[in-house]
Amino acid sequence: MSSHSTVWKYFDKINGGKNALANSRGNRSQPTDKKDPNEDLVFAICTSSVPYRFLKNKHFLDFCHKLNSDHKILTPDSLRSKFSKNRSEYVDRLKKELKHVEKAWLSFDGWEAKYMDKSIYAIFIYYVENFQRKSALLGIECVEGSATAANVGKLVMRMLDLYCIDKSKVLGAVTDAGSNIVAFLDRNELFHSHCSAHVLSLIIKKSAQITHIKELIAKVNRCAAFLSRSKVERGKFRERSSMLNIHGRPPLPFSDTRWGGALLLAEAFLNHYQSLSATPALQDYLMNADDLAALKKYVNVMKPFLEALNSAESDNSFCSEVLVQFSHLSNYASSLEQRSALGRCLSNETKSRYAQYVKKNDAELNIFRYDSYVENDALLMSTYLDARFAYLPGILQRTRWEFIENSIQLYCDSIHVLNQTATGPPPKKPTLEESSFSQFVQSKRVSSHGSSVQAEMSNYKAIVLSGRPALDSSPLLFWHAHRDRFPILQKMGQHFLACTQSSAIVERLFSVCGCIVNNSRRNRMKSSTLNLHLLNASLATLQAKNEAGEMNEYDECEQSDSESEENRHEEISGEFNDDIFEEALARAMTI
Repeated sequence: MSSHSTVWKYFDKINGGKNALANSRGNRSQPTDKKDPNEDLVFAICTSSVPYRFLKNKHFLDFCHKLNSDHKILTPDSLRSKFSKNRSEYVDRLKKELKHVEKAWLSFDGWEAKYMDKSIYAIFIYYVENFQRKSALLGIECVEGSATAANVGKLVMRMLDLYCIDKSKVLGAVTDAGSNIVAFLDRNELFHSHCSAHVLSLIIKKSAQITHIKELIAKVNRCAAFLSRSKVERGKFRERSSMLNIHGRPPLPFSDTRWGGALLLAEAFLNHYQSLSATPALQDYLMNADDLAALKKYVNVMKPFLEALNSAESDNSFCSEVLVQFSHLSNYASSLEQRSALGRCLSNETKSRYAQYVKKNDAELNIFRYDSYVENDALLMSTYLDARFAYLPGILQRTRWEFIENSIQLYCDSIHVLNQTATGPPPKKPTLEESSFSQFVQSKRVSSHGSSVQAEMSNYKAIVLSGRPALDSSPLLFWHAHRDRFPILQKMGQHFLACTQSSAIVERLFSVCGCIVNNSRRNRMKSSTLNLHLLNASLATLQAKNEAGEMNEYDECEQSDSESEENRHEEISGEFNDDIFEEALARAMTI
């Protein structure tokens, strides 16, 4: 039983009568809701390395019986059935919700398991219903074979077929720039929006590699590593921060996949520097005055990029904000001192290549981040369809708004819109054969669809320039208020404003599910079983997230309490996460 030492010590403590569960867990012994405790047990099994046969263990059954003699714990076979039942119920429910989706966007990404020779992909769908954007998890499964464009495409298509979603309803996807994903989207003629949070993370990472800044970040990392290893010193540090009334996340290591982790860690280091200075064991990790001033300057200069990253990670962001955000960052980077290494780095990473055209030959120019976004048709059209930003000067470089209007015209030609304001019965069909003249006029009436689009765009421009919606409002509210006036554009607005800025929701899901596959004891799990585990754990996590509100800082896996920090390092090393299981088990049995 040595592999489960923490859990068994807890069991022995309960069985020995040293403490009642009510004393050890406070009011957790009282029922907090009427949810089936087996649902929490499913989550506990999914997110730990506890084997199914553990449910037959005599000590575990005695423990559950003492908590509630009436509760029937699931058998291993029943638990497997529960996994499949949860999945079937979720698929059936979501299939009904997606039945009337007109157009949708996908967000998906892959992750390589540490101990398993598998590539795991999570797929989300975004769509607009009643002028409100919604999202749903389609699945999180292993790719069959290597993660080639063909195999990834098969997985995506299989997911769409599972929910009876016609492929023609998918406009595109927001993902990173993985060659296999981009190749799949190109082959299927789908739009690709490069995750802006990923791009901003690359810029921040590039800035942190500047020689002097790299040395400062290394010092911060050494301090964070020491705090993460020493539970005693970490406790003393937190006490001092509390006494000094310093709040916020302590300078502890972020996950390797955390976007902008180096900058966030440096910011946390500075916020808690007074506490660090007052901790004797951390004196070796303090900085001299010059280094501290340089680190403060770096964090201060990078604040607009960090603000942009936080905005991009939000589930409430819209892809129409990407161009405007990068226009702002490009303008900001150009205002920095270009003689400094940091100023040159940020300027080169963000501003337009056209700004340097007169200084360099065209063959020597690089494709900067801003340029690739300005050349993205989906982002251009979404920006046009956002009344907050449409026709703003200076955000499209050399691209003209007339070019986007032509793209809108071409797209709208494929949309057939019924006039919802029309009243009365439909006209009667002529009983006599129509003359060639009437057929000619009728064909012209049908082909006049484009002129109505032009009329809508003309009126739309006039309304936008006369008064824009609030910057913090949803662009979909504008189209809801003007849905009768712009029957064509409002429909297109719902199509392109369903997409978000980033695929942060996928990354957060991977951070939570990492403990499932990053464990050497589960390296022989079948793909079908692993898929069920991942889906059940993901659904439970998403449900908890919705109940607690949006967690923009990856709160699911980066809690600030000391036990969670230790647990995260145990997960990385492949050890059993006893504390997480203990918490989940206590929740499951509190009825």
